[in-house]
Order: sequence, then C-alpha cells, then structure tokens
Amino acid sequence: MMSSLIRFLLVGLLPTVVRCSRGAVLLYSRLGGDALLPCYSPVPLDCSSITWTFYQGGRVRFTEEVREGRVSAVSDKSSRLTLASNCSLAVRDLVVDDAGSYHCKTHQQSITAVYLSLLAITSSSTVTELQPGGRIALSCTVFTYYDTGLCAGRPAPFDLTWASEDGVTLRNGTRQELIFSTRCSLTLVTKLRREDNNRKLRCQVSSQENGTAAFLDFTSAFLFQTTPTAQNPVQLPISRIVLCVALPVMVLIVSFFTWRGDRKRAKAFAAGMELQEMN
Repeated sequence: MMSSLIRFLLVGLLPTVVRCSRGAVLLYSRLGGDALLPCYSPVPLDCSSITWTFYQGGRVRFTEEVREGRVSAVSDKSSRLTLASNCSLAVRDLVVDDAGSYHCKTHQQSITAVYLSLLAITSSSTVTELQPGGRIALSCTVFTYYDTGLCAGRPAPFDLTWASEDGVTLRNGTRQELIFSTRCSLTLVTKLRREDNNRKLRCQVSSQENGTAAFLDFTSAFLFQTTPTAQNPVQLPISRIVLCVALPVMVLIVSFFTWRGDRKRAKAFAAGMELQEMN
C-alpha cells in the first residue's frame, strides 16, 4: 500500500518540494484556500497529453477533471481549476467536496497520485460569549481524502491536536476540555479569562512518520473586556449622563422659541395682508 513512497507536502508550516518518479503525495490544505496538486516526472511532460482524474471514496465519485491538457467543461470544479505550465493542477476556493484522490496520468499511465485532505476550524459559540467568564468551543476537522471527515471504518493516518501559541500540546484541565467526536474532529472547550484576549490557538495535523504536516491558527478577540454583574453594573461617565439629560431639554427650549417666533411672523404677515386689502 502507501508506505515509503508516500510524502507529505507541508502546507503553511514548512514548504516542501516533493519529487518522485512513482509514488504518492499526501497534501493538506485549508477549507476556502488554494492547493497546487503536483504532477512530478523524471522527464519533461507534454501537458497536452495529461489527464487528471478525481476519485472520492465516501460517495464513490469518479470524474475526469482534465483531459488532454484541457479542463473538462462538465467538471463541477471547472471554474476553479487551472492547469499550470508544469502540468500541476491548481484548485482555488477549496470546498469539502474537493477532498479526495487525484491522479495525474499520461497515455493512461499514472505519474503521480495526490491525496488531498482539508483542514477547517469552526465554532458553535456566539460572539457574546467571547468575554471573560464565557466559554468558547472550537472544532478542528479534517475532511480526509477517503471519506471527507467521517473517518469511519479505518484508522486515521494522522494525529489531531490543539496546541498553544508556543507549541505546547493542550490537555484536559480545570478550564479546558478536549472532545473527540470522530478521529477526524477534535473540539476544544475553554472557559475564558481576561488574559485569553488575542490568544492564539493552533489546530495541527501530524503523522507518526513525518511529524507536523499542517496547521491552522485561531485568535480569540473579545467583544467585551468585562462581564456586567449585579455587583458591578455598567456605569456611564457623568458627562454622558448630563448630556443625555440636557440634550432633550435643549431641544424643547429651541422648539418652543422657534414656535413663538413662527407665530409672531404669521401674525405680522396676516396684519400686512389686511392693510393691503383695505388700501
């Protein structure tokens, strides 16, 4: 199966150039990002003879994305695909359904197999919970090339962890809890403190052979710095209170004098009209 021929193309951590005449590339990228699927060959390739196929195991999908150097018009990815000058395949704005196995072929012979998995961070917490005393739940999910994130029926070929900004792996503790919903999804629940504002958390994917393969960062930014309580209610500055009271009074005074002035002008105008009629 895939053993020593497998290489990891590191995304966002250590750019790695993978060159092999026959073998496979495990590629990780982020959901919504871009990916370049390499087509490696020991000899120069004629891209007009290149075909790229796509297979997704979970849904048993098989499509031809590129045929004889041209992006297939019937591909649901066609608007997001570009064939590079070296015959690599660029995929933009990655979505969940892009995770799968891609094969670069020439004259029906496989050159490179690229196994694309996608990494995403989501949260079920509301914005108002981003404050001291609140809780934030962050889920890191890998949409794998073989079953788009379910990880059912086979062991995951990687480890999924959460780490602090300085690279220390997070564990269950007094104010944080780690929950595996599947082998491909790990949720971190944290009770927030004041010092957690602008704190960076990292979800990372690692293989036992190659170490860290990919990661995504999340930075928490608080909406409120403090939580209002009965003992510590929200207090407005005196200047704002005076302004809030004085402004309506000023509006009433101005309105009153404007009204009086309008009445006087109306009476004077009416008197003038009467004099004109008498003359």
